[in-house]
Amino acid sequence: MKTKQVLAVMITSLFLLYGCSNNQDSIAESGSIEESASAKASGSKGSSVIHQTYKQAQQEVLVTFGAIGASIMANSGTGPENMDELISFHDYEGYTFTEFNYDLFTGVGHSYTAEENEDNERALFGGNEVTKFATVGDPKVAVYYGNVANVTFISDFIVGGNQVDLLITLLFVKTKGKWKLVHEHHSPLKVDPSTGTETGSYPIKPADLSSPAQQEVLATFGAIGASITANSGTGPENMDELISFHAYGKKFTEFNYDPDGNGYSFNSEENETNERAFFGNNKVTQFAAKANTVNIVVYHGNVANVTFISDFVVEGVGPINNLITLLFVKTKGKWKLVHEHHSPENLPII
Repeated sequence: MKTKQVLAVMITSLFLLYGCSNNQDSIAESGSIEESASAKASGSKGSSVIHQTYKQAQQEVLVTFGAIGASIMANSGTGPENMDELISFHDYEGYTFTEFNYDLFTGVGHSYTAEENEDNERALFGGNEVTKFATVGDPKVAVYYGNVANVTFISDFIVGGNQVDLLITLLFVKTKGKWKLVHEHHSPLKVDPSTGTETGSYPIKPADLSSPAQQEVLATFGAIGASITANSGTGPENMDELISFHAYGKKFTEFNYDPDGNGYSFNSEENETNERAFFGNNKVTQFAAKANTVNIVVYHGNVANVTFISDFVVEGVGPINNLITLLFVKTKGKWKLVHEHHSPENLPII
């Protein structure tokens, strides 16, 4: 694998950001109260958590972003033992921590545990000096219910003397007044067709998905799959049911790739256009996940992160094995998609 891509696939949480409230199902922090008042003044659309911006929480996120960036710049390259401040921004205990990233030497995608994430971050940042810590444009901070923040951006880093460009999703939850990282998804800005034959790492047993909220999300995920298999290949105009599972708006984001392997951040309109075209024009004969890879973590009862490695089969395309992150928010009693991140299970081995 090229040196630039080797470093790219090993980058793990560089931006650790800040966001919203501590309550289970209600809006309670000062930023949330501020936004509730603003929403009432701006009309019914603004009153939805899908459209509220939570400006105070967003500002907290950006302040923390600066502090974390400074910490990485100051401490990188000084040894794994000096990465304690970086590690402290993760919640490895309160929630089931998940990370999608790639193996340094094989380019194979994996779902990393909390322990593996910590080991990787200490080794990477402790062993390599970060001389540039920036983004292409401003990072996008989407806050939901005042206590969960989804941060998406394209990195512009220099690590160990190498330029590193990645599509990065970071999910933060506010717990006991502090914002902690609970999920990461990293993928290169540019990929080529894989020449690898290895497969990713999978848990040896299924995740526990027994809570009522997890079951609700799982049912929604199943309904999405059923809609795709029933309606795919019948034309873009017949994808209305699939589109109805999304909560489109300014906060919606998708990371995905075009047919040439170029990574992009797609907005609501682009996501709808792409999904109607792909699923409307191609018959999906299998919509499944690889064994034991589906995990659902629910935060404060109203935001859920679904991660899995796809095992799809599409006529004329073949198998599609991707690392997939889907973020759902509960609004008006229904779970809706607000973010997607797709990346190939295997990167090219060069």
